[in-house]
Amino acid sequence: MTIIAGIDEAGYGPLLGPMVISITAFDVPDEKANCSLWDLLNDAISNDMKGKGQRLTVRDSKKLYSAQKGLKPLENAALSFLWSKDLKTTSFYQLLKNLLCYHAGTIAGYPWYAEKDYPLPLATNISAVLNYADLLKYALDKQGVQFCYASSCVVTVREFNEWVKATDNKSVVLFNNCAALISRLWNNFKGNISLIVDKQGGRNNYAELLKGFLHKVDVKILKESARVSAYEVVDGQRKMEISFVEKGEDTFMAVALASIFSKYVRELFMHLENQYWLQFVPSLKPTAGYYTDALRFLSQIADVRKKEAIQDNILIRIK
Repeated sequence: MTIIAGIDEAGYGPLLGPMVISITAFDVPDEKANCSLWDLLNDAISNDMKGKGQRLTVRDSKKLYSAQKGLKPLENAALSFLWSKDLKTTSFYQLLKNLLCYHAGTIAGYPWYAEKDYPLPLATNISAVLNYADLLKYALDKQGVQFCYASSCVVTVREFNEWVKATDNKSVVLFNNCAALISRLWNNFKGNISLIVDKQGGRNNYAELLKGFLHKVDVKILKESARVSAYEVVDGQRKMEISFVEKGEDTFMAVALASIFSKYVRELFMHLENQYWLQFVPSLKPTAGYYTDALRFLSQIADVRKKEAIQDNILIRIK
């Protein structure tokens, strides 16, 4: 069997809210390792909203989610995959635990997150999720494919600011969290691994970075270009091919699914943050946290921030 995995992020650019990086992994028969997961799981999954029928849509979260479409497409996909693994997910905190990113100590530092668990699903219904999960199980079993797991790293504002101050480079913050997910994948599986990471920024050279966090391995450069940088990591009988691919979420289903998990988790965090401020300013328009709208939002909550003694370091990113 071959492990096919993908990594993508959401929230790299905003002024407010967390950055979330996620990984998804599938165990695929060796003879099908070069096949598209979209093709293999076509009975249950579509990569387009049109003509999907009763199937689940898995595609780049930026194409799946908008303020107009709402959270439902993301939620259907994320929760259905978890339920297909029999990971009961009926609340926000339970979701974080299932994605291995629940840190009570971190959440406790934010009045809009601490002790603010709430039921899921938020936008869809549990019957739809369970129906999609059953269809996923059927398609996975038919192809001999196993959905191994999904996992996330959530970088809250205070953590983000501390790491940016330490490194003076927010792209390093992103890569270090990607590295944590890559290390987890490498340590959890002993066979062949094929990992696609959505490429961020202008970096084309990753060999030294890979050597820095995957200890005692040989790293061979397969290709380095503006679109794809690929490497082979070898340790004895273990081997992993890592490709950093521009717009990988458009080409690889595992990356698209990671994109969905990242966006879904970030939006749930933003839901809590918006709800917190709405209790003080009922007429406040919620924000997604991106720069221009975030400035509007910050202006409208300025008096409440002062009254509640909310420090900038837990609310506003420095980059």
